[in-house]
Amino acid sequence: MHIFLLVVVGLLVGTFVIALGSGGGSIYVGILTAVLGLDPAAATATALITTLPSLVIGTWGYYEKKHMDFHKGNRMLISALPSVILFSIVSFWIPKAAYGYILASILFFVGGVILYKAFRKKKKKKTDGSSDPSDAKPRKTWETVTIYTVFGILGGIMAGVGGMSGGEPIFAALLLLGDDVFTTISTSSWVVICMGILGACVHLIGGHVDWGAAIPLTIGATCGALIAPHVARFITKGGRAKWLEGALGVALLAMGIRDII
Repeated sequence: MHIFLLVVVGLLVGTFVIALGSGGGSIYVGILTAVLGLDPAAATATALITTLPSLVIGTWGYYEKKHMDFHKGNRMLISALPSVILFSIVSFWIPKAAYGYILASILFFVGGVILYKAFRKKKKKKTDGSSDPSDAKPRKTWETVTIYTVFGILGGIMAGVGGMSGGEPIFAALLLLGDDVFTTISTSSWVVICMGILGACVHLIGGHVDWGAAIPLTIGATCGALIAPHVARFITKGGRAKWLEGALGVALLAMGIRDII
């Protein structure tokens, strides 16, 4: 029964978080620490390993739909990958009490950015009848570089320290850069899988993976990843896309609150 429940949890989480261009690491960490009693370091490593197979399948599904912007994704990786290595190593020495506050700070910031973006788009539509990103004023070079750098580093911190996919900051950055929601999800999945592979390798060296929990969660998440691209296509059609942005922003704020309670 214990194994069956882990498979079901992996299936549900794998379907919906990969449909949002993420890996579900934050949810897995919460389950592994609160329910199974793993320490944060072991939960982080186990969550990273759990998300990898499902991310590979989900990313391939997005790639086949040809909505993946490799140019933006690769630029994001320039700052994200070094951050994953650095903070994966640093995570072994971070006090348990500090984990929640570090991750909550990032979630509050990213959730606020996504909500601001959704609100700004809605307001623009009301005032000038258009929410097309192509109508927006072009960003200055330093603004674009700052977005790539800051949000890439935040994604690296979440993947390295928290065992999360790091997709939330990447998602927010791509929205700020003007991508539509489905392209944002597709591109985010490419960045997330690269960060996840790197972070998992670093944590595997430390030997902190609980395979008894990782294997059933991975089986469920992999099955969920097979249908995730189709779910993403459905939830980003028409007017549902703007509501998805708002819901994701609120969810991130709620996750941040949970991390510090």
